[in-house]
Amino acid sequence: MQKRENPLILTIDDEENIRDSFRLFLEDFEYTVIEACNGREGIEKIQQEKPDLILCDLRMPDVDGLEVLQFLKDQELNIPIIVVSGTGVIGDAIEAIRRGAWNYLLKPIQDMSVLLHAISQALERAQLLDENRAYQEHLEEEVSRRTEALQKTMQELNQSHQKVQENEEKYRLIFENLQDVYFEILLDGMIYEISPSISHFSLYQREEVLGENIETLFPSTQNRERLLELLRNNSSVTDYEIYLQDSDGTLIPCSLNARYQDVEGGSQDKICGTLRDITERKQAEARIEYLAYFDALTELPNRRLLLDRLEQNISRARRHKHFGAMLFLDLDRFKNINDSLGHPVGDALLKEVSTRLTIDLRNEDTVSRLGGDEFVMLMSDLGNDPINAAAMAQQKAETIQARLAEKYLISDHVLHVTPSIGVAMFPSSDDNSETGNDILRYADTAMYRAKDDGRDTIRFFLPSMQAAADERLAIEKELRYAIEKNELSLYFQTQVDQNGVIVGAETLIRWIHPESGFISPATFIPVAEATGLILPIGQWVLQHACEYLKTWQDAGLEIHHLAVNVSPRQFRQPDFVYQVCSILEETGADPSLLGLELTEGMVIDNVVDTIEKMQALKQLGIELSIDDFGTGYSSLTYLKRMPLDILKIDQSFVRDISTDANDAAIVDTIISMANHLDLKVIAEGVETELELAFLAGKGCKTYQGYHFSRPVPDDQFTKQLEAGTVHC
Repeated sequence: MQKRENPLILTIDDEENIRDSFRLFLEDFEYTVIEACNGREGIEKIQQEKPDLILCDLRMPDVDGLEVLQFLKDQELNIPIIVVSGTGVIGDAIEAIRRGAWNYLLKPIQDMSVLLHAISQALERAQLLDENRAYQEHLEEEVSRRTEALQKTMQELNQSHQKVQENEEKYRLIFENLQDVYFEILLDGMIYEISPSISHFSLYQREEVLGENIETLFPSTQNRERLLELLRNNSSVTDYEIYLQDSDGTLIPCSLNARYQDVEGGSQDKICGTLRDITERKQAEARIEYLAYFDALTELPNRRLLLDRLEQNISRARRHKHFGAMLFLDLDRFKNINDSLGHPVGDALLKEVSTRLTIDLRNEDTVSRLGGDEFVMLMSDLGNDPINAAAMAQQKAETIQARLAEKYLISDHVLHVTPSIGVAMFPSSDDNSETGNDILRYADTAMYRAKDDGRDTIRFFLPSMQAAADERLAIEKELRYAIEKNELSLYFQTQVDQNGVIVGAETLIRWIHPESGFISPATFIPVAEATGLILPIGQWVLQHACEYLKTWQDAGLEIHHLAVNVSPRQFRQPDFVYQVCSILEETGADPSLLGLELTEGMVIDNVVDTIEKMQALKQLGIELSIDDFGTGYSSLTYLKRMPLDILKIDQSFVRDISTDANDAAIVDTIISMANHLDLKVIAEGVETELELAFLAGKGCKTYQGYHFSRPVPDDQFTKQLEAGTVHC
């Protein structure tokens, strides 16, 4: 089959948002992506499309991922398949690998570069296997063809002297120009004939070998006896691997094809065959084996080898009553370096980090790269005292923290990174069922606590952390189904002038769980941001907000501005402007009535990209506002360059303007600055008449808050629009 220009990847998952996220991410890296919503459809797509790689979930209705793996195995389809599953059960992973999975990743994938690396590694390995397979087939065909040609020539030579004379030149050319080595060996072991090509891959010349015993080339008695046994039983052998010993003692791996040749009378019976140097093939096989256990970039042990060593360490620690530690490291803001300076610089930085991590490494310890910018250090046998063991782990973590914080000089760039380090001690309890994956998860959880606590910190795992992580995971699992179960809805909070006339509204998302009831956005939005679910949720909000906007337009209801909050991750998508444009075209909503609210941190991060997207959105007629202004990284230098329309004063300033002189001064300054920049101002969180009077006195003309209306569902907001005003 002709090789495709862009590898074709099939994603099999019953969760549409997972398939969408994979497709959007992988298409950015020029992969072609097709999808199947279950195992049965996936098997059909495999038979029809013959994909280059498969991403498959395990738990699916009807036909699950294990059955897909079994189908590939039964059909002997050599297609790399990576299992991406939400189940953390080690038995599932083992069964998937047993049935032929090339890799096993856990959902959610926190860092998509882990998935990208796994795909790249699998495709590279598949290519090596294909090349090796083609090489083997070519070898067999070539050996068969050449052996038959030589035998035919020899038969013709024996038939008549005239035939010999006619073909003498032809035989000589073939014999002298063979790439493989042709040989004839008498049954007593004497080398009766050998082609000059023996010198192509060894130091021997033909004349040195003729008349010598076969043990000169193949000194291993065991190998020779095994070869003779095969010839006695089968009359021929194909692709028999044997080591040729060169004149300087070097061993050269060779592939041998031979058969008995009976000569009339039996006195000159011999073995005829060919010999080929397979050094490159053996190197390729060794490389494939190496990549199964080591990271290709840093040459550190990978997750598979780490877990194997960790399981051994846990067993040894229980047996000898001592303690070990796992240090889980993530490089803070590495993505910024990778995105701004490119992957070659990022890869060079990762290799330098791996070098620093292995300084002063004990022989019994292991440093592993899990993928992306995540590294793990496994520390064995830290003694029998848990307090001293923890202190040693702390000391090692502090040493790593200081060492990694030193500057890096890469491609003329002076770089600085810091690590967030999570530490998990093992055994952590008397529970003998605790696995390596459990310890790895504990260390990962502690690392994320270090991230949450400000980065560049060290945190030890505590059971309370796992409880929080389990709760977060439960929210994530429920959130994945919330859209299709219609549990999400939109509420709207009016924006009014001083007289209570409605001039606009802010769109707010609400989640009413059928069992848990109202779940605060403060609880589920951070989870959505961390897992990438914010992308489908953000698109859902924008789609439905535009649909409502069109409905109100068609009903003749007057609304001048409907604001939709945009998350940083959503805004950073390369095709974000295209997504907005498509939704507007699909819904028919008037772009001039739509507003997008961005945060300060979002617009300051990667200013060039931000301004380009903002200008493109402005060309569509969309209003742009900075939400929660004054709480982030305000900079007039950036602010005046951006095509903004509105500043929203954060409610934290509004709340205390009547009692805090500093907040009152900040609000006064923001309003004055907005007026000078010809920007509109909306004050959030207005709850009292006193706050309203202060804001109005300073020149603020638009307000939002409980003083006018709480966020209400669409039917109540429609009634507010019909009335045109809200009563304070």
